[in-house]
Amino acid sequence: MTVLLVGCSHRPAAAPPRSTTPSHPTTSSSLPQPGAETSTSLGPAWPTRTIVSSGDDEDLAPTSQALYWLNTSTTSSPDTGVPGLYELKTARQVEGAQVSGQISQEALTVTGGWVWLAFAQATTVVVEQLDPDGLARHAVHHLIETGSGQVQYPPAPVVTATAGGPLWVGAGSDLWALNPVTGEVEVHTSTTGQAAWMSTDPAGAFLYVVSSRSNSGGELVTQLDAHSGRLLHSSNQQFATGAGTAAATAGGVWLSYRTGMAGAASELSSSNLSDVLPPQNGFGTLYQMMGVASGVSEGVLWLSSEPSLTCADPTSGQARASEAVANEIINDMVAADHVLYASPPSGGIVAIAPPAACWSTTG
Repeated sequence: MTVLLVGCSHRPAAAPPRSTTPSHPTTSSSLPQPGAETSTSLGPAWPTRTIVSSGDDEDLAPTSQALYWLNTSTTSSPDTGVPGLYELKTARQVEGAQVSGQISQEALTVTGGWVWLAFAQATTVVVEQLDPDGLARHAVHHLIETGSGQVQYPPAPVVTATAGGPLWVGAGSDLWALNPVTGEVEVHTSTTGQAAWMSTDPAGAFLYVVSSRSNSGGELVTQLDAHSGRLLHSSNQQFATGAGTAAATAGGVWLSYRTGMAGAASELSSSNLSDVLPPQNGFGTLYQMMGVASGVSEGVLWLSSEPSLTCADPTSGQARASEAVANEIINDMVAADHVLYASPPSGGIVAIAPPAACWSTTG
């Protein structure tokens, strides 16, 4: 396995394609208005604003009009989560109804004109279909787990959207493809192990599922047809001590995972899930402290470690721009309309305007 970033372990994060069709400016970034710039550890080349000042906010899902997220709490059993909405032009914030159950770090997405939220209650996966304007419940769908392949019980469901295709929901070894408009089940299939993260490529052709093999560790990556659920390839990540995250690209999938006392990121090819080797002068030759978080959105690979926040070419791993940060790893990075939204370690949500070099296709 090609190790791109190595250090002590930290929970990595990836950014699946969660937003509806955004516009794509061709120059520099513009932060959401209104709001004052926030002083952060990032330099002036990466100006930052605070969207939400506190909370354990995950599953960031931006569209061209709004930012959605899930504020989760795991301090009690069962877990609780509150979906949130921030209108980018007016700064209006809305909280949806609280849910309780087994909640994952990939429980919310936006597709088909709806916000979708999944959580588990015993052997039932509850999928809520929420109105995008006020987060009111439009419908509630129930999926029954088969109970096979479970490392954790009940398994926390994970979700991901597909461009021009279904909403995928995974829980344990069960995988469901739902109609993204009606919530009707179109496909029910299974994977090996327990689904921990999912991502689909920008073309909507492939679904990548990262699964836990057992309580003692191990990670399996499977590639399926994103419409039929047909198994195409699988790859056992022998250096991973447990399931990490996945972020699909046009040519493959980037993985972030733990390797015991270290963390790593690497890319697998879409053709057969073999390792993709970065260029000699690329970001992959650097070794960092304290692990890595990674994500792919708007055609950019985002990498965060304690020394730096970096934007890179998702195909080669070649760095486009980088900024030093002060001992923090930024999680849940996802971009829309040339703005990078992220969850800093201190909590809340920030909007970052990366430099124009991040969007370059020639660098």
